[in-house]
Amino acid sequence: MIWHPLVLAVVGLDLLGLLALLFAAAAALQVLLHWAPGSAAAAQIALERRAETAEMAARCGFWAILAASLVLVVGITNVLPELVPGAMCGTGVLQATAGSGARALGLRFGALVLLYGWRMLETVNRRQPQRTLTVPAARLLLLTLPLALLAAGDTLQALAGLDVHQPVDCCAAAYDQFRPPELAGRAAGLPDRFWVGLFALGGGLLIALALKLARAPDPAQGRWPGILAAASLLWVGVAAVALVRVLAAYTYEVLHHYCPWCLFLPEHRFVGFPLFGALLLAALEGSGVWMLALAVRRCGLPVPGTASRLRAGGRRVALAVAVFSLLAVAPALWWRWRFGVWIGG
Repeated sequence: MIWHPLVLAVVGLDLLGLLALLFAAAAALQVLLHWAPGSAAAAQIALERRAETAEMAARCGFWAILAASLVLVVGITNVLPELVPGAMCGTGVLQATAGSGARALGLRFGALVLLYGWRMLETVNRRQPQRTLTVPAARLLLLTLPLALLAAGDTLQALAGLDVHQPVDCCAAAYDQFRPPELAGRAAGLPDRFWVGLFALGGGLLIALALKLARAPDPAQGRWPGILAAASLLWVGVAAVALVRVLAAYTYEVLHHYCPWCLFLPEHRFVGFPLFGALLLAALEGSGVWMLALAVRRCGLPVPGTASRLRAGGRRVALAVAVFSLLAVAPALWWRWRFGVWIGG
């Protein structure tokens, strides 16, 4: 283990978040076993108080895990490369973790998606005295806990096993995947222009879909929340591919440098943070809209505040897509205006 203050901050925030989630999960289990919303018994009143306390604890856990994830990305991109021989960016740092670093990031993303959905349910639930969504929120919280534990475990394994003695080669990892060289213009067997076109078309459709949900009279009903969630997650993947494969070249001013981590460096004005932050927001809000709508439909009762939160989710998805598209495409348009051609000729 490297006793760097940033590493200690990540581990400490993860520990705080897990302790809060474990406390909240214990209460959620009691809710699933003993919740009786129509009862005025002392046990039910005590359980309601415990559920409210657990909601505050889980909210603290969400922010702690989100903060730990942000600090971890800052460390991977701007701090730990100085400690790993041969590392110039996050690619080298992840190489030095022998795979556990990339796995930890993926698990963190999944945990944050579920926690954000839980948070959306509780945002609506705590505004009504009946607390109709208490049981589905408890189920979602219990579903999140194993993923959060795995994410924290893999993060600890990656940081504890970080090899600061064996040199790595960032450039080899970035370029050796293109043998033969013809593969440099294709991703998953498809040409880069296909990904850019899909990114542009999908972004426009996603904004239209999000705004349609934001203007729906009853956005919880119908298939629109599920379609928005699926479209958001698919578009986030496509947008990330288009950014790394094509659009980032206008920031790097060099072709075929397919590294997302360099976008977080100061020489590129830390543009990776708002870019991937916008993608994360689109994924969280899109998924959360579906989870909230599904919970409301299954409870079979009207839940005040649901429609306004779902409409806000649609607007936020549209805003995230617009912000990402502007930041990603602006360097390409600036290059075209300056030189009269695209960077690839």
